[in-house]
Amino acid sequence: MIKKITQNVTKLIWRNSLFAFALLLSMTANSQVVGDEYLANPGLNSTLGTSTTPSTGVDGNGQMSASNTAGWTEYNSVAYIDSGGTDGNCHSEDRMFRLYKKGGTLGQFVAQTVTLPAGNYNWSFWTKWGAEVDYNAGAAEKPEFTISAGERVLQTTITTEPNAIQTWVEQTGVFNNQHARDITIKFYKYGGITNDETNLNQLMFVDDVSLKYASPFTYIEDDASLSDLTQGGATIAGFTEIKTTYDIFLAEGTTVVPTIVATPNNPSATAAITAATSIPGTTTIIITAEDGTTTNNVSINFSIPAPGQEFLTNPNINTTATSTDTGVDGSGNFPALGGWGSGANGSYAPTSSGNGDCHSEDRMFKFFAKNDAFVNQTVTLPAGTYDWSFWTRWAALVTWAADGDVKPKFTIMTDDDGDGTFTAVQTTITTQPTAVNSWVQQTGTYSNDISRQVRIKFSKSGGTDALPTNLNELMYIDDVSLKYNGANLGVSDQDIMSISIYPNPTSDFISIKGIENINSIKVYSILGALEKEVFNTNQIDISELSSGIHLIKIDNGTGTVFTEKIIKQ
Repeated sequence: MIKKITQNVTKLIWRNSLFAFALLLSMTANSQVVGDEYLANPGLNSTLGTSTTPSTGVDGNGQMSASNTAGWTEYNSVAYIDSGGTDGNCHSEDRMFRLYKKGGTLGQFVAQTVTLPAGNYNWSFWTKWGAEVDYNAGAAEKPEFTISAGERVLQTTITTEPNAIQTWVEQTGVFNNQHARDITIKFYKYGGITNDETNLNQLMFVDDVSLKYASPFTYIEDDASLSDLTQGGATIAGFTEIKTTYDIFLAEGTTVVPTIVATPNNPSATAAITAATSIPGTTTIIITAEDGTTTNNVSINFSIPAPGQEFLTNPNINTTATSTDTGVDGSGNFPALGGWGSGANGSYAPTSSGNGDCHSEDRMFKFFAKNDAFVNQTVTLPAGTYDWSFWTRWAALVTWAADGDVKPKFTIMTDDDGDGTFTAVQTTITTQPTAVNSWVQQTGTYSNDISRQVRIKFSKSGGTDALPTNLNELMYIDDVSLKYNGANLGVSDQDIMSISIYPNPTSDFISIKGIENINSIKVYSILGALEKEVFNTNQIDISELSSGIHLIKIDNGTGTVFTEKIIKQ
């Protein structure tokens, strides 16, 4: 007995020692030291002359490359400069960032992305201005320092308004990082464009930026923000920690109010949810922080789309003002605001002798003759079918005979996991022109099987001066639309018994039996892209489709759509 006890004690000591060693090893491998700096080139002081390196992301010639994989990256109208002249002195040593007075509708900004372990971090930076500015002179035009994870803005700080010219001012703060992830810090201001300057149309300088480890992660007592907001177990599209209002469209026929779960960033905070009593209706959430007094109110408005409801912002592309509602302006720019998002090598153009006439009213999109041009818009769509349409024309005749990769496209993309990465699910080649400056309409259908973010995009590649493509001509787009058509209706047990879709699998023809007066038959890819459509027949040829699973939808003309999986051999 004594021998057995001794053996058990020995084993216990050995296991505990092994556990302690593993824990120590883990702590050593993941240890962080207070004061550790996590930014590349935090002081902005490079001694590398005029050479660009991935470790700093900047060079001595005032250039930064958005293609750098590390260090600082500049996206619009920012220079990496030294002391002297009208720029004044750096805050320390020999370099600083200068955000230009103006530079287009994307604004002026510079950023750096780093991988941060869990912990609390102290951040700091210094700013100065070349002239005094009034932050309150323009609507929502205050310069910002933001901390983001992907597309989620986690923390926003308004940089200090200057009360003296060329005077450096320091700002400090704390960022609490719950778990290891990639974090982007960004300095941003919007000075406007030549014909439409904002209240920030002056030089702004940034120097000595720092992000240092301070301590293990701890929760903030007055934090009433959310780390997640889910509907039916999935994060709500467009969720951010600071957003307070969500408009959610539900599938046609929905009568049960969706279950909402709100998760506070601080687990000691509480979230009181009052569910909507009906559809349409509003679910409200009151988050109370750990301190018991700080609160945050979030509203979720539920409704059901009506047939014919437009889901694009500014679908007709007719406006003369810049706003977050339309995302376009009257000065020929593609800003990244609301509605129509980021674009390149094109403009928002009016009718003119050079542009020709818009399809309707006063505005259209113009893609320049050369370079890669695109413009897009992202919307949240409930499950259902959607009718899309748009009009295009060309200033000169072009041919689609060259490589397929330069054919102009209308693409529908989805982001199913909410990580900001969009995958093409339906691609349509725009109509090849047969006449100069002649508008041509294209239409189609998109089937959305779940509620998700969907992005539509127009693109063309005209090449360069040295290497033009067959599309090196002006292209115009107008009157884009994406309208709700109806629900994706399933098949009842009784319907299944009366309907016959045969043969299935097949290599060529599919026939439908048990449905009279068929209005249309549509075949979709498993991802929801429309592949083929026929009308007023009970048969469809799928011989040209790829092998595998597809969806077939039969419309009997009374509003009922029957859906079934088919296999193409």
